[in-house]
Amino acid sequence: MKQRIIGFFLILLVILFPLTAAKPSERDILIAVTAISDATIANVAAFLNTPALNLPGSVFEKEVRATLPKALELKEADLGIYRKTYQSLNKPQSNFLLSLLQSARGPLNDVALLFLDTHEWEVGHVSLTGRVSTDWGEGVTLASLMSKVVTGEAIDPIEAVVDVKAIGTRLSTDVSIRGSFLLFTDQEGYFVIEPRQLTVNGE
Repeated sequence: MKQRIIGFFLILLVILFPLTAAKPSERDILIAVTAISDATIANVAAFLNTPALNLPGSVFEKEVRATLPKALELKEADLGIYRKTYQSLNKPQSNFLLSLLQSARGPLNDVALLFLDTHEWEVGHVSLTGRVSTDWGEGVTLASLMSKVVTGEAIDPIEAVVDVKAIGTRLSTDVSIRGSFLLFTDQEGYFVIEPRQLTVNGE
């Protein structure tokens, strides 16, 4: 009887231990949140390109007659590939006019690349699958948003509601994030991404 109890206990440990080990660490959560933040700004910047830039693994949803997308679907969207894509667009130009045209094509491209470079994303580090719904604010259109970006005016908060799973070599386990982020420019004119009301793996 005693051996049966010990045997049952060992089996229980084998079953429960992987579940315990699979719980994401604080580092995992930070990396996942950072990846989602960077992906959000990268895709906003991509949409503001003329024509819109198609990032691998990212598909915008837009209602009829709407100028801004209502949602973004992510499928194995790799932050390292995002970074390589923006780096390829940021090649030094031979003269001022070409440089100006490059800037006009994507006014937030440099901001997106700054975030991606700062966190040194490489292919395979983190990829994202899920959905990001966007609330651009009352009365905001592509034209009004583009005007603010180009002229350097303050960008009012844009809310991104996320339900995204992150996997990759920078993570010890998969991390699912649900909640919202605010994107805006602060008083100094810097672009800010502020996580709000996040839950991790349903907790």
